[in-house]
Amino acid sequence: MKYAALALLVFAASASAADFRVLDFEKSCDNVAELEAARGAQPFEGKLPSGYHYAFKARELDRDVVIGYTCPDGKFTRGAYIFDVKDGDEATQVYTAVKRRVTKELGAPYYDFASKEHRRKMEEVGATLSRADTQVAFWKAENSEAHASVAEPNRDRGWRVSLSYTANSALDE
Repeated sequence: MKYAALALLVFAASASAADFRVLDFEKSCDNVAELEAARGAQPFEGKLPSGYHYAFKARELDRDVVIGYTCPDGKFTRGAYIFDVKDGDEATQVYTAVKRRVTKELGAPYYDFASKEHRRKMEEVGATLSRADTQVAFWKAENSEAHASVAEPNRDRGWRVSLSYTANSALDE
């Protein structure tokens, strides 16, 4: 009886899994705030990350993270985890953890800027790559594409690691 209950719980959990955290792609974003609050996320205060209509503060990978949702015309098309980190070394650590997690979920990236193939192509055109330039990878999922990357500081913000999932329908635009 215990095993049947456990199997039912596992099935129920997987059956209710959304494409990204609490929403399925192309579905309404109307109740995203309530759904994120139910997971313990807090509203994000301040300027929203570029390109996102909703943002929340949460914990992921044992770290603080900003969760972003893009909802053109009220329909969900992209979700992201945005980790602010203190320096390039921490960015590499977080990127490595993110890449490991997504690779476990989706398999090997279909394009990895750290690959010998990519580095060779860049060398052939005379490009000099920073460490952050090689910390970019793309994965294909059934109905989306995942993208992980490291961004070096700019005038508005410090180091950042992001992981986004974009609906295939939004990639065609």
